[in-house]
Amino acid sequence: MLDCGGMATSSQQKPPILHVIDEEFAPPDRGDEQEGPESAVPAGDPDEAVRLFHHYRRLMARILGYEEELPGPASEEDLAAVEERLGVALPLDLRALYGIADGDGDLVNPLFDRQEWLPLSEIGEQDDEWLGIAQEWQYEPWRQTVFDAQPPNTVRRSPLRTGWIRFAFDTGGNWLAVDMDPGPDGRPGQVIKVGVDYTQGPAYIADSVTTFLRRLVEALERGDYVQHDKSMWIEADLPELSERTTYYDGPPSRERAGQAGPGVQDVRVTEVEDCTFLDAVPEVRSLALSSTGSPDLTPLGGRPLEYLALDVESADLAPLARNRELRSLSITCARPVELAPLRTVPSLWALDIAAAPVADLATVTELKGLRYLEVTQDQWRELSELGGLPPLAVAGVHPHRPERDWPVGTAWVTTYDEPPAPTT
Repeated sequence: MLDCGGMATSSQQKPPILHVIDEEFAPPDRGDEQEGPESAVPAGDPDEAVRLFHHYRRLMARILGYEEELPGPASEEDLAAVEERLGVALPLDLRALYGIADGDGDLVNPLFDRQEWLPLSEIGEQDDEWLGIAQEWQYEPWRQTVFDAQPPNTVRRSPLRTGWIRFAFDTGGNWLAVDMDPGPDGRPGQVIKVGVDYTQGPAYIADSVTTFLRRLVEALERGDYVQHDKSMWIEADLPELSERTTYYDGPPSRERAGQAGPGVQDVRVTEVEDCTFLDAVPEVRSLALSSTGSPDLTPLGGRPLEYLALDVESADLAPLARNRELRSLSITCARPVELAPLRTVPSLWALDIAAAPVADLATVTELKGLRYLEVTQDQWRELSELGGLPPLAVAGVHPHRPERDWPVGTAWVTTYDEPPAPTT
């Protein structure tokens, strides 16, 4: 008894079927809903960036005992062509660096510390199969939340955006990017990290390429680096992906919950009855609660909670009626649950009730914003007979009530059609 999305059991003769009805639909991108910054003034300084670049190169040559040769500069025509192709201008400090060299070339030590500086010819030409795979329906993107970076609101909550210009690559599927489409508290040209390890949200690195270079220079001047033969690793104490998930085996006290830190936005708790511990982690956006009873959900009403998974004996959803942010809800329970409070949840687009007896199943027909629905075959039959279903993009249908396991993972068989109409 835990969380959501359990594996199909061996006793099921038929597998659960994921019916993709609208292939064009994609889960809503939270970054699209955020405002841009009030101030559009970049933090970078092209003249200082050039000065820091040359000083950085001199420091590296002094430490290594030799100077590595860079490629020649990019031309103004090449820079203009890239910006026209991208539809976004490069920040002036990064643009000035390309006026010195068109990327790293074949350097043993990449200029951005173990991240290869890309030539202009490779800007915007990345293969993003990693993102397509992560968003495939069988991997249940409706259960995934894109979290906020630290500091909050600096970077839009998206896995990838056209305004994120990737300019350096770690060869492991992650990139440094200059963010020309920042969040409300961000600055154009800020440096972020995106890629396969950041599908749950990018990491904020620095307010500009200039600041990024300054930190590399300061690290070398402090002696914060490790040299391996001809290679050098710089310990610049740059921000990285913070821990966003915390698990509690049993209900935590407020004091214990508060020790999780400001970056925690994904909380999973077992045997919980009192949810007031959430006061100590106010930025939780993804929450999984497991209980052998009926936890009081009142503290969830006004929170920025976007995904909720309940695995309880019984559930009173009335407090959720006040939640303006809830987008996805999964319910596993033993006793019948009433869905009526969900009528006033404006952002709800995904609902999983396959592992719950529902007292008012007809309420589903009133949730016109639903695009994903997960039910049993019997529930689908009853809903189909009622008629008036929301405009679903995806419907997951289990032959029987599924047993839920943690971690998440339903062994879906995906088809591109509508679920079958009920038979008499």
